[in-house]
Amino acid sequence: MPDKHSILSASSAHRWLNCPPSAQICAAAPDTGSSYAAEGTLAHEICETKLQGFISATPKRNTTAKLNKLKKNEMYAPEMDGYTDIYVDYIKEIALSFSTKAMVNVEKRVDYSEYAPDGFGTADCIIIHDKDLYVIDFKYGKGVSVSAVDNPQLKLYALGAYSEYSMFYPIEHIHLNIVQPRISNISEWVMSLNDLLAWGESIKPVAKLAYEGGGDFKSGDHCRFCAIKETCRRRASDNLELARYEFAKPAAIAKDGAANITDEEVGRILTLAKNLKKWVEDLESYALRTVLKGGSIPGWKAVEGRGTRKWSADDKVIEDRLTKLGIPKEMAYERSILSVAKLEDVVGKKAFKDFSDLFIKTKGAPTIVPEDDPRPEYRECSGAADEFKN
Repeated sequence: MPDKHSILSASSAHRWLNCPPSAQICAAAPDTGSSYAAEGTLAHEICETKLQGFISATPKRNTTAKLNKLKKNEMYAPEMDGYTDIYVDYIKEIALSFSTKAMVNVEKRVDYSEYAPDGFGTADCIIIHDKDLYVIDFKYGKGVSVSAVDNPQLKLYALGAYSEYSMFYPIEHIHLNIVQPRISNISEWVMSLNDLLAWGESIKPVAKLAYEGGGDFKSGDHCRFCAIKETCRRRASDNLELARYEFAKPAAIAKDGAANITDEEVGRILTLAKNLKKWVEDLESYALRTVLKGGSIPGWKAVEGRGTRKWSADDKVIEDRLTKLGIPKEMAYERSILSVAKLEDVVGKKAFKDFSDLFIKTKGAPTIVPEDDPRPEYRECSGAADEFKN
């Protein structure tokens, strides 16, 4: 795994392409890390080890020894085997789908500095066969579904791969793929080489601004992983727009005397509130960290949250107390089958296929999301006939 990062890293391209000044600011910020990042790093190392065993002549015992060493990491969990297998099997399926041998590279460092100053990164997997270039990214996170459609991180990797391999392969088709197994997200998108190169040319001015620390600040979804997301003045200004929202003059007055807002205004408010809610949560997190470190946030303080009760005695002591009171000790226990998801983690993805006829997937409750959400629009079923069609 790489230990050096580019100022214009591919993984943060969505942020610096939208907010150029953030590139230098985040590069200068200390890397605090997180348990999620450590977990993701370990999962990537497991993937790399398994794939190296597939694409090279590495003896199986060597691969097993490396995996056993990785499994001693405190971040390791048994379900990692199943999730990484999904990614590895996906790579194998593509690599073996061609009539002749494809070139497969894992954890491949690529250079896209022709389009972004000092730009380089490490692609999880690069596959090339004849006119087809595949850039495949493994995402172990489960908080946010990541789409391969027009994905700037993968496009930068593709530009780097094309720069290195174009003299050996007549590349024409660019395949961008994301495998996010913990939320069953497999995202695929294909673009032409001409479109990729045109996009690369189009980002050059923005990349130059970002590298030099210039350009304008801009807030949005790309703020999620920014080093100053809590205290950014531009983000604060944009989110406080909600408080200054000017409502249209009501066309009608409800019976209770309250002015009605229009559906158009509801949509506008929800859009603003979505970012506002996340911003407020980030501010609360920042304020708590500041106070716990001995700082002060005027008007606020840290208090102890609601606690929970838990047993301090072992099971035998509790059983004896029940017996003393004339209560059967069996009353202290309950037995039930694990949930579908938990049982799948226990037995592993492959073995769990034998259980596919023993469970059903219920229909999720409707929820409101922005219209650019990739999920299909919810339709209420009017009866069994509609359910059968769906």
